[in-house]
Amino acid sequence: MIDTADIHRLISQPDADRTLSVFLMTDAARLENHAATPGWRIWLKNAMRELKNQHPEDETFDALRKRTEALLEQHRGHSKAMALFLTPSSEQIFELPVPLAENAVAYGRASLAPLLFAMDEYERTLIVVVDQERARFISGYMGGASREGTHVNDVEAYDFRSKDQMPTGRNQGDRTMGGSNRDAFEATIGDHLRRFYQEVAAQARQIVETQGIKRILLGGPGEAAHALKREMHDTIARQVVAMVPIPQWVDDNAVVRLALPAALAVEHQQEVELVEEVVGLAKSGNRGALGRVAVEDCLKRQQVELLILPWPLSDPDLRDRLPLAALAAGAKIEFVSGAAAERVIAEGGVAARLFYTVRPEFGDQPQS
Repeated sequence: MIDTADIHRLISQPDADRTLSVFLMTDAARLENHAATPGWRIWLKNAMRELKNQHPEDETFDALRKRTEALLEQHRGHSKAMALFLTPSSEQIFELPVPLAENAVAYGRASLAPLLFAMDEYERTLIVVVDQERARFISGYMGGASREGTHVNDVEAYDFRSKDQMPTGRNQGDRTMGGSNRDAFEATIGDHLRRFYQEVAAQARQIVETQGIKRILLGGPGEAAHALKREMHDTIARQVVAMVPIPQWVDDNAVVRLALPAALAVEHQQEVELVEEVVGLAKSGNRGALGRVAVEDCLKRQQVELLILPWPLSDPDLRDRLPLAALAAGAKIEFVSGAAAERVIAEGGVAARLFYTVRPEFGDQPQS
């Protein structure tokens, strides 16, 4: 799993200003990768040649280029994409189980935007597949699945008399007694099932708090999913973003594949709401900034709490420089796509939510 600590190591290590960044779409399912020489290898050869022409006398770049080619020469992985970062004294390679928008290569400060987008778009999600008999806890991250635990309803271990063995009686009194026994049996089973959901909810809370997960998705029959959510603490229940009818019999990787579309749909809707919030703040003269000039000034002043960038970014300078500036200023970064990205582009191409109000005189901030 890639986390923010990996990112900060990339930008703070020695020789960080001499980093060769390589992003490759290595997915074997892509048509251009079906040839004997995959398309990504051909692209990389041409891209490295062009980059070398831009740095003809740079011996460090030439050494990094040769190291990269050697590392990839024997690559036989099955990942959908790869991200490589090489400096004179280090190398970090991330095999990504999710696709990238394009191949890319850069030299200088680390080019982080494609990796940050993948981390943001496919953030870690706890998926709880639950029914009345058992629960599975699966963390999905970048399309991969990790089993975090299970919980089984141990009702069968108890010596409950089956309700179909209760006496039905021959008279009104016996029928009343039989009905009372059945009611008591059902109440006991109901109480035990409620305790089961309470235990599952407690285990989910422990996983979320221990691992810092921000998003929960519930799978299984709707009745069981709703019953589980009712037993969750309010702070955990608010993190439930969707319920999907995922059956218990599918394996963990299939669970993630079935859950991912719902998680992404929620992610994109939240992006739209976030952008609308920040645009509203900026246009009301509150804690928001729109447009490159205003946002860059706020970054310099360390006013930015959250930098919002559209994806994909066509401007290489914007793509490479602003994320580094945000990380240096201690700001969080959110990449948005689809309708949210279109709105950001229409409002100046970049947006930010601020710690405190920005003065309105700066630059290209659109007016309401």
